[in-house]
Amino acid sequence: MGQQPTDCQPLPASALNFLVPVVAPASAQTLARLHVRSFVMTAEPKTLNVGDTLRLRIVTRVDENVGQLDNVTLPDLAGFDSLGDERVCASSGHGTECTEVLALSPTEAGDRTIAPTTLDAIDARSGKPSHFATNPVTIHVIAAGPQPSGVTRTLVEDLLRPIAILVLVGAAAYALLWGFGRRPRPKAQPPIPVSQPIAPPAPVDPLPQLIAALAAERTRPRVLAVRDEIRRRIGAREDETLGDLLRRGAAGSDRALVDVLRAVERASFIDDDQLPGAIDEALAALSNWKRA
Repeated sequence: MGQQPTDCQPLPASALNFLVPVVAPASAQTLARLHVRSFVMTAEPKTLNVGDTLRLRIVTRVDENVGQLDNVTLPDLAGFDSLGDERVCASSGHGTECTEVLALSPTEAGDRTIAPTTLDAIDARSGKPSHFATNPVTIHVIAAGPQPSGVTRTLVEDLLRPIAILVLVGAAAYALLWGFGRRPRPKAQPPIPVSQPIAPPAPVDPLPQLIAALAAERTRPRVLAVRDEIRRRIGAREDETLGDLLRRGAAGSDRALVDVLRAVERASFIDDDQLPGAIDEALAALSNWKRA
């Protein structure tokens, strides 16, 4: 399995409220010792038809350099056909990011909730065997419409064909009669002036509002909202880390934007006790970027 470089930013323990530790001493000797920073599952697309392809992505970030993750248990995928499974672990000086992508095809219609994926490991913070879990995901599957049988299709075609011929003959006869009996055209009337359409209002830039909300309420969700909007502006993909963005030059030559990306990323994932200072640095970088 090939490895690609990535940057794994640590998350505070309070932000990982979906990682629920459960002591399991009987299996402790077979578990890896890990600092689990994030463990997330996403599904794309969220709405699809029966028979379409769903991509279920599971991303795990740990502080250690590992070649693969063991003791990962996938959820029950009853109601889906498996089309393939791809696993990649990319290590760097900051840890490892492991991504598993399952290609699935739903076989039943309705709203389907896929239960969390779980990981068993020794929690390096406490030294205890722990049971980590991702978030669940919900998708909407649309039933495929019934297809007519061959006999039904033939009967419909046999009924519609003579009707279509009659319609065409009638239209041709009407056109012929209209051509012979039409009257002289009335004098052309001046065109009625058409009012100019009202231009739609200019779109509102959400970033200043998000920055103002962060300045008023200095919390991690406000920082993450600013981070998501800036990443959207520079075309960041969901799986790209800050290091990936800087390596491909997503910020261009805008050094102030690079400072903003670094400061906002740090404030998004720093420990709770250092969060206020990190938010101050992020707001300062944002202010310098706006003035530039």
